[in-house]
Amino acid sequence: MDPTTLFSYERHVDSRALRGRTLLVTLGAYSDAGDAQRLVDDQLLNTLESRVVGRLDMDQVYDYAGHRPEVTLQLDHFTEYAKPEILLHEVTALDGDTFFLLTGPEPSFQWERVANALRIVVEQLGIERTLLLQGFPAPVPHTRELPVTRFAGDPESIAVRRTMPGTFRLRAPFTALLTMRLAEGGHEVVGLTVHVPQYLHEMSYPDAAIALLGAITEERGPQVPLEALEAQAAPVREAVAAQIDAQPQLQEMVDGLENRFDRMITSGAGAEVPTADAIAAEVQEYLASFEEDTGDAGGSEEPPRRRIPRTQRPRASERPASAQRDLLPVLSRGSPGSTTAVTWMPVRVTFPARVVMKAVSAASCPVAIRTIEARGARCVASNTRQVPSISASTTRWKSIGVSPGA
Repeated sequence: MDPTTLFSYERHVDSRALRGRTLLVTLGAYSDAGDAQRLVDDQLLNTLESRVVGRLDMDQVYDYAGHRPEVTLQLDHFTEYAKPEILLHEVTALDGDTFFLLTGPEPSFQWERVANALRIVVEQLGIERTLLLQGFPAPVPHTRELPVTRFAGDPESIAVRRTMPGTFRLRAPFTALLTMRLAEGGHEVVGLTVHVPQYLHEMSYPDAAIALLGAITEERGPQVPLEALEAQAAPVREAVAAQIDAQPQLQEMVDGLENRFDRMITSGAGAEVPTADAIAAEVQEYLASFEEDTGDAGGSEEPPRRRIPRTQRPRASERPASAQRDLLPVLSRGSPGSTTAVTWMPVRVTFPARVVMKAVSAASCPVAIRTIEARGARCVASNTRQVPSISASTTRWKSIGVSPGA
């Protein structure tokens, strides 16, 4: 199929006049850890001069049923339909240079065709360097500088050598394919992945976006202002520090992550680096203690606590104050300049990040569907299909398939 019919420039834009050295890509992947991509988009589009110059045809490449957009039902009519869009923005940097920013969700279909369409756009605009930006939940402490690791189509394209400490086999995001196809076309492409503390990856964490923007400059990208993000980051740091200082178990966990992080930094290239499985096993073993009722020193008679499935747990706002001792603040996703609200969420660390599915009833889902789990103002989609059970009970359902990121 012809890839040139997927992308179109805006009617008021003369594509022949568009030129820029750098393309930044913040397309969605598994998850947006720490809201790093969203915060980067907000920072660039709200502090620098920009305009939309092109877009992909979403009806050809997006799964609306699997990633249902939000809409508001206001009494008797619908408003504020959140139309999913993959947009190309022209942005003017502080020094006056022009660069481009590609934003939006991950394409659901026709990855090869989309990658070819974007390669053609890169060639038309004279792009010399493409930088892919994303966040990843990792076992790192918030008290240290967040690592930003690199990957590239050609490792020689990386300006600052900071790579992952080993070889990993994982499910590919679209950006992985885009990296390979652009490199095969002879284009420089470098991926930047900020490692976000696992215990904070579901909240808006401005330090993750600050780390990404700093890495953009290190990789010969445009210079962008950081003042607005720094202002957002200060209260988040204070809130996280206050909550962790008040909970000895969290302090112990952070101390362990700090020790591991410091050893990896100072051990040198010849030292043995722990494998992903080893890190996962250690973190999960420690976190299991959060679910155990160890009792107090005085021999409390309190019965052991029963583990409650996540889908049956009450919301934090519905819990009594005595039950909120293991909570961390999560800043709500307000627009720049708006009043910052604070909500609450359970402390939860996963390795790797997993998606917990909601229960589905036969009455509400009479046909094959895909389900989603709401996380704050965003939704994380699953490719799990629900099908009727063939057991004696016709009201029971079972799931087949594997959810992304599992």
